[in-house]
Parts: sequence; structure tokens; C-alpha cells
Amino acid sequence: MAKIAASAGVSRPALYQYFSDKDDVFASAFASVFEVRTSEALAALRSAGTVPDALDALLQRYEGDLWKLVARSKHFDEIVAAKSSRVTAAVAIEVDRFWGEVARWLATIYPGGSLIQVRRRDDWLSVLRWAPQGLRVDRPSVSDYRRRLATLARGVAADVESVG
Repeated sequence: MAKIAASAGVSRPALYQYFSDKDDVFASAFASVFEVRTSEALAALRSAGTVPDALDALLQRYEGDLWKLVARSKHFDEIVAAKSSRVTAAVAIEVDRFWGEVARWLATIYPGGSLIQVRRRDDWLSVLRWAPQGLRVDRPSVSDYRRRLATLARGVAADVESVG
């Protein structure tokens, strides 16, 4: 905490006015970075023209930009291994907001309330949400990961467009 306070240019007691310990500092910092990533990803989703461009922009901002930050950090292993309940709690609301917005966007490009339509949208959402974790299991370079994300976006977009 002393090093963090010195780097921030505040006294250690002042730092404790805002944070209880270094895990709290990490959780707050990660949540802040995550909030920026999600806002930029949603803005990219809404501003892109075609479905493939929109999905690629979404994944590049949400996953690719975060991977770039983490992969280049000298604290990569610590960040990836972090299983803090504080971090999880700090980002949970943002994660729900983000995927809710993506679900609403999918419903605008593929509307309808039939079981088939709802299930199709849920499948797309699930693939977009969880597949990127598998794409980085071998710790790819940033450019390889971004290429994988683009391939995923094109695959989902092709399915979206095939039913639209």
C-alpha cells in the first residue's frame, strides 16, 4: 500500500480512506478498465454497418483490447490467476449490462419471439460470450488472438445472416 500511495502521490492514510487493501485497489482498477472496455465495445457494436463488422468490432474492443493490455503486462500471470471475489463482484454488474445490450442488439437484427428464434439468439450470445476464452487457452500473441476473434465474428455473422 505504501508503494501504491507513493505512486499515486497521496499519503498511505489517505489511500486507506478509499481502499481497504491492495486487493481492493486491484479490484477497483480492474473494474475501471473493464467498464471502459465494455462501453467502447458497445459503442463499436452500434456504430458498425454490417453484422460481420459489428460483431468483429464488438469482440475486438471487448476481448481483443483487454487481451492486449493483459498479454503485454509484466504481471500477466498474476492477473490471469487472480480469482478475487472482489474483482468478480466489481465487474459482475458491468458484465450483465454488457451481455444484456448485446442480446438486445441481436433481437433487433433477428427479431421474433418463437422458441426457435429465441434459442437461436441465445446460441449466438453464448458463442460470443464463451468462445473467446477457448481462443486464448494457448496464450496466443495479440495479433493471433485478434485474428481468431475476427474469424469467430465472421462465423456467427454468417449464421445470423443466413436466417435473417
